[in-house]
Amino acid sequence: MKPGNLIRISRATIGHPAGSIALIIKSDLPERWVGDSAAAREQIHTVQFLGSNRTRRYLGRDLDVI
Repeated sequence: MKPGNLIRISRATIGHPAGSIALIIKSDLPERWVGDSAAAREQIHTVQFLGSNRTRRYLGRDLDVI
């Protein structure tokens, strides 16, 4: 996944149900890695929901590319 991808949220959060559509606007690695596992190096994606200016951060495992 990379910025510009249209995605569907697979995990419900407060204010945004599972299945919501959003656009990835930024992708980062965590500033600090705790441990040496693959989960510690998973990217964090900042997404903007369609129809609003709200942004939230999600892990890649909670997003599905459309």
